[in-house]
Amino acid sequence: MISLIGSSRHLEARDPDLAFSLFPFNVEALINKAERQFAGRASTAELDALVRQAKRLLAFSAGDARLYSLIGEAQRRSGESKPAFQAFERSLALSRTERLALQRVLLQDVENGKPADALERVDALFRRWPEQITAYAPLVSQTFAAPGSYDLLIGRMETAPPWRTTLISRLAANPATLQFSARLVQDLAAGASQPRPGEISNVLNGLINAGQYSLAYRTFLMTLSPKEQGVTGHVHDGRFQLVPSGRPFDWQIRNHPGVMFSSYATDAGKMDKGLTITFLQAPVRGLWVRQLLRLPAGRYSLSMRASAVEVALPKGLSWRIRCVRSNRRLVRLPATEGTYQDIDLSADLTVSPENCPLQVLELETRAIAESWNDRYRGSISFDDIRVVERSS
Repeated sequence: MISLIGSSRHLEARDPDLAFSLFPFNVEALINKAERQFAGRASTAELDALVRQAKRLLAFSAGDARLYSLIGEAQRRSGESKPAFQAFERSLALSRTERLALQRVLLQDVENGKPADALERVDALFRRWPEQITAYAPLVSQTFAAPGSYDLLIGRMETAPPWRTTLISRLAANPATLQFSARLVQDLAAGASQPRPGEISNVLNGLINAGQYSLAYRTFLMTLSPKEQGVTGHVHDGRFQLVPSGRPFDWQIRNHPGVMFSSYATDAGKMDKGLTITFLQAPVRGLWVRQLLRLPAGRYSLSMRASAVEVALPKGLSWRIRCVRSNRRLVRLPATEGTYQDIDLSADLTVSPENCPLQVLELETRAIAESWNDRYRGSISFDDIRVVERSS
């Protein structure tokens, strides 16, 4: 007997039919056998046999919620709806996170118009089985779109459940649920629980990738904190007074070999102005200092103040604004080498009403390759970066 039990345990995943025949009390083997039959097209006779086998095992494993779930699924597939859901409810009474029963009862709550009950099932499912969030995210957007049920969902999300960030991310990754994700982060920002920067970024990036630029920019503005609202404009935080969040329409600044960045926000005790760039005697190519802009068609001026200490820029250093979609450059504003204090730089640009719905402001050099003959040195600061409309 011991050898039969051992053989059954060894085979329960690879060959559950044989494992169960060797030891008919092997619950794992029966569960695996049922999953294979459910994945195919089990006949009524096979489903009835599963129910009989599961009921027999309940005499020895009465507390195993999976057996009740197996019985319920077999009965559901046989058209016995009422006893099936009684079995599912019994399963959940033993274990509120039994996956199959939880999924079936969740769908029933949705069909019966019980959003409060459905939300409890969603919460349990996503906490215990987070890999199911991707599959059920569209159902969440459909079930909780109406005003009353939506309030229930927002209320639960304001408690910051562990599945919130992943759900928002999955909603933002699906074109069909993208706008629902924007609604969620906007309403979270207006309530007691601010959305996390990563949640906002996922939504903004999804909207931008889908070409929904107006909604993306509106969502950015509606999710700003009070501090952030005080420094926004056509250029957000043009004086670098806050730590960049990295979200679209805010500054994105990446570390770069041979370059050090500092600002008001990151070096509060220093007297440097705006964003200071210190070059460390190295070639500089592919800087990443940028911010997305949403400029309506019109005439503008890009302006800033610059200061420098013995700065050498062998391959230049320029701010430019270009169209994201067409990559067409709208303006280029070069910096000057040497030492100087608070000089004004400005240049005019025009945004066409055609093929330029989204722009990017970025810092660039003309370096194509990193040659040590072209070493950047010194430091340069940029402050009060603005894009303002010009009168005709």
